[in-house]
Amino acid sequence: MHFPEGDKGQIYTMEGIVASVILLSVLLFIIQANSIVTPQTERSVDMKLYERASDTLTCMDRNDADSTIWSTIGSLKSYVAGWNGSTVTDGVQGNMTELDSVIRSMLPEHVQYSVSFIYYNGTYNGMPGNRQECPVIVHGKPADNSVVSSRLVTLNEGDAVSDYWKNVNKCFPQVVEVKLTCWYL
Repeated sequence: MHFPEGDKGQIYTMEGIVASVILLSVLLFIIQANSIVTPQTERSVDMKLYERASDTLTCMDRNDADSTIWSTIGSLKSYVAGWNGSTVTDGVQGNMTELDSVIRSMLPEHVQYSVSFIYYNGTYNGMPGNRQECPVIVHGKPADNSVVSSRLVTLNEGDAVSDYWKNVNKCFPQVVEVKLTCWYL
């Protein structure tokens, strides 16, 4: 094939562009093939702790008839229904020791936590009453890296086991938020 004298530069230019595209493609392939290890950031550690806390509440929030595997552990609803209305500033509220041991068994050893029950006390003129946050398990003061997971539990009149729900707060159905706050030591 015969090219005019001025067309040689165009062929060399095309050849250079194709060669650079091939080299860039090989370089991109090599970079993507290598796994670049980055150190864990605080955010990813917090996400893992949040997932663990959320999984703990999810495992406990089940129907008693769901499985015989969980027959030794009460459901989250049974702990809320059996609560006597007492709160603590440090430690474990009297009838929440079983809930404390279940949560402790599901979380890693180097994690501290606290549990609160949050609900609205009664209704006034169709509006929710006062918001009550009652700590039932407190293992220290939450650190700056604490995460909060929560689960809603609905109590009907027949579910209430303790006198607190039957006599003191007669508003049914009662929605109680179980708030689990976790942090690393």
